[in-house]
Amino acid sequence: MTPRKARPSSLAVRVTSPSRSRGFADLYFYLALGAVHFYFVSYFISLVQIPRVLEGESDWLIGLVVGGLGLSGMAARPLAGVLVDGGGRQRWLRVGAAATVLTFVGYALSPDPWVVLGFRLLHGVAMGIFTTSLLAMVTAMLPERSRGLGVGVYQSANAVAQLYAATMAVALTGLTSFEFVFMVGAGASLMAGLFGMFIVERERPSAVSTPWRRREWISRSGLAPSIVFLAMTTTFGAVQAFLPAFALERDFGNVGLFYSVYGFSLLGARSLSGALSDRIGRGQVVLPSLAMGVAVMLVLSLAQSQGVFLAVAVLYGVCFAAVQVTVVAIVVDRTPPESLGAGMATYTMAWDVGAVLGGVLLGLLIEVTSYSVGFALCALFPLSGIAVYLLRVRGPRQVAGVAGEGGAGQPEFGRASRAVSSGWDPPTCP
Repeated sequence: MTPRKARPSSLAVRVTSPSRSRGFADLYFYLALGAVHFYFVSYFISLVQIPRVLEGESDWLIGLVVGGLGLSGMAARPLAGVLVDGGGRQRWLRVGAAATVLTFVGYALSPDPWVVLGFRLLHGVAMGIFTTSLLAMVTAMLPERSRGLGVGVYQSANAVAQLYAATMAVALTGLTSFEFVFMVGAGASLMAGLFGMFIVERERPSAVSTPWRRREWISRSGLAPSIVFLAMTTTFGAVQAFLPAFALERDFGNVGLFYSVYGFSLLGARSLSGALSDRIGRGQVVLPSLAMGVAVMLVLSLAQSQGVFLAVAVLYGVCFAAVQVTVVAIVVDRTPPESLGAGMATYTMAWDVGAVLGGVLLGLLIEVTSYSVGFALCALFPLSGIAVYLLRVRGPRQVAGVAGEGGAGQPEFGRASRAVSSGWDPPTCP
């Protein structure tokens, strides 16, 4: 009797692993650090330049233009996750880099807010594709026992960009022009693409035909942790849209100093908090950091001197870094390797939704109140993040065979499962 043929898998991808992940010993990990660093040099140039080039426009319009990146990114992230999980992560990374270069050329063409908005929307799509592709490749490289540390080191590379990119943009604008500085941003985006194009995946997804409607557009395993991160990104959406005007109103001096100090704080806190979450558990890092976020927003709203303003930058960097790094580790803890694209897209979508809430909605509120009231109300977001974590993230969650490095003794998908807690300390893989 002829045996029946096995039915094809319904998964969007299979993961092939030509060699064991080497983590920090992998050259491609360092190429990824270079790619994300240069990409965020360009991002932070736009962060400080877009509000400045729109000075004199209505606050609601500035909020709309700045938040436009989040609007388009929010729409593009689920598609990016599906494309990345379908294979060709490297190809989509290059597409994202090329589109980002185009947006900076567009910013240099005209200061008209509606023209800038159009390119801002394109920037959001490009950023969604680039960051989702790169982050999916990086998290696949990291050994399970040091996942938090690895994510922290990776994200510290973009924190280095904050040490100088915003301040450099302000200084260069005084010496040259807005157009020249936007072209510097285009050059940084090009460098990001050049670094990224040489990354070779050691664990690469191979495409399996699956109907689009059956693919995972929003990661179920990553949704609740991403909402926790959203609680912090909403505050950052308000900061990036209205901090320059708030600093001018309170006479805090060069607003670029805030981003530089914030970057120094991120640089130290990301790696440390990631390593700490590997050792003592994810929850023991996330909850105190969210509580600090509540306090920081209240202090910012009351700040009257540059010293307090910069102290806020330090503390904000610490709490934001700890929440961000730990949430990424939680999402990867919960997500099967063949769905990492959807998991990372859902996580990064929190950036975009936060930009919309912080930039557009609080922009409307600030129109009828004040910058101080707006930043004070931002304290409610980290507070809500604590509630979401306690109700929806904390505690064990069954994940089908999270295989870490794929070493001996790790269960296969569909055959075994184990409890993964947000406070779980990953064992050393054999």
